[in-house]
Amino acid sequence: MIFTRATTELHQHPHELLGDALLGLNDGVATTLVFALSVAGASGSYSPVILAGLAEMLAGGVSMFLGGFVSAQSEKDAAEHQISVEQHEIEYEPEEEREELLQIYREKGFTGRQLTGIVDHLTSDKERWLNSMIRDELLLRPGEFRSPWRVGAAVGISFILGAFVPVFPFLMHFPAAPAIAAVLSLAALFATGAARARYSRRTWLRSGAEMVLVGVIGTLAGLAIGKLLSIHPGG
Repeated sequence: MIFTRATTELHQHPHELLGDALLGLNDGVATTLVFALSVAGASGSYSPVILAGLAEMLAGGVSMFLGGFVSAQSEKDAAEHQISVEQHEIEYEPEEEREELLQIYREKGFTGRQLTGIVDHLTSDKERWLNSMIRDELLLRPGEFRSPWRVGAAVGISFILGAFVPVFPFLMHFPAAPAIAAVLSLAALFATGAARARYSRRTWLRSGAEMVLVGVIGTLAGLAIGKLLSIHPGG
């Protein structure tokens, strides 16, 4: 492996996994709500919704896990390849790499002896040199790569939890299950949207309202799809 003790991650960033979890929750709620309302409208019965909803919930969770895993693994592989290229160039093309570092710190405003002093210090140790190129040229944090397993689990499990929200009223055989599913889903979407506002410049109210709008569109789409599917010969 390329990484040494100097590139060990000093601290974790749980907010990154939280972002993945919120994404999974939103997808789980929104897609399963459309699915559940579509099946309920087409069948006129709760049993198909429960069976199909649970199947979609679990299948979607597996799909989201695999998608999150592959995405994070691809990012990690690409970063490691870039780092290996830098390591090779430091070893076999040191003058070119030194010039790149000079240019980087020149653009940061350093000049004269201060500039050469910084670059001399950074290039005096190959491990320090590599870490500098990783940060300043590749714009990566040495060693800070998201675990594909954690990303996949965060997205997959949160999707299942989110998908359970619109399925729950049907499982409980509530008389007005479709309406309850819609209300619960909209509330869940508002909550996750508001939580996502913490990592953006939007207010929690605006972010939550935008997710509710997504849910409303999904609810109308689910009802329309169910209505269309219920119109068939022998229906």
